[in-house]
Amino acid sequence: MKVFLTTVAGSATRFSESVGKPTVKCIFNREDPKKTLLYHMLTQASSYDYYVIVGGFLIDELESYINTVLPDEFKNKVILVNNEEYAKFGSGWSLYLGVKAALDKFGPDFDEILFAEGDLFVDDESFKAVADSDSSVITINKEAIRANKAVALYYDLDNVPHYIYDTAHGQLAINEPFTAIYNSGQIWKFNDIKLLDKIIRDNDPKIHEGTNLVLINEYFQKLAGNKTNIDIIEMETWINCNTVNDFILAGM
Repeated sequence: MKVFLTTVAGSATRFSESVGKPTVKCIFNREDPKKTLLYHMLTQASSYDYYVIVGGFLIDELESYINTVLPDEFKNKVILVNNEEYAKFGSGWSLYLGVKAALDKFGPDFDEILFAEGDLFVDDESFKAVADSDSSVITINKEAIRANKAVALYYDLDNVPHYIYDTAHGQLAINEPFTAIYNSGQIWKFNDIKLLDKIIRDNDPKIHEGTNLVLINEYFQKLAGNKTNIDIIEMETWINCNTVNDFILAGM
């Protein structure tokens, strides 16, 4: 069994400002309610057995969209999780709640979780490459690495991955030698669910109140330490939709 997980809880301040009113970014559309980031991504993940969607900001609007717009074959797969602390905690709390919801419902014996941040537009073939991989997956994109927007991924001399991000958007610092550096594609696949379950159970939940990179770093670093294969997949088309102009650029 396979679970697709996306987190869409944040208030999307920049996007709402570009629209001119508070807006749930993943369900924004100009004319067609099926031309949304969420519908696009769920369509790409149609082979998955369940969709865990973590909302928070204007969650009533998100729930209404799920119930009225999504076809039954999508709607019947949805597990909607409410992150009530979306304004207080960072992206890590949404990821923690989503993973925990899947583990609580199915236990640690299912096959994989494919996790994608909810403000992304990627091409179908790149998404399919992630979904079709038999390994855990790290994704990268072709954009330049800039401190004001990028999540950077670098590999140390032992070939262990590390994610870095500056919430103040000021600078990125790597304080050790490295062999490669990339701009993160913000989509991951976890196919060792028992390891993911152990990380969730062994750590104080408070460590997940900040960025989602805490959980992601620990998972992939443990895999690398165990010499487990990790696929790196480059996104051909990758747009982080921070404003309406990005949305239009994506052809939505």
